[in-house]
Amino acid sequence: MAMRTALAALLLFSLASVARAADAPATAPAAGGLEVPEAVYDAGKVDRGVTVRHEFVLKNVGPGELSINAKPG
Repeated sequence: MAMRTALAALLLFSLASVARAADAPATAPAAGGLEVPEAVYDAGKVDRGVTVRHEFVLKNVGPGELSINAKPG
């Protein structure tokens, strides 16, 4: 009987530990921070067929790696 009680107590303790671990917030890796000094560019009036080019300066100001998935157009 004592062995059965000990096993039941161990099982309850294990389940409580797993539940507590699931409730704990995951530690996210340090994220990058994006700084864009010029976030908007106005090309003005552009005639049809003219190609407009502009470069934006992007700076990672965060402690971690910054990933940018940009798609043209």
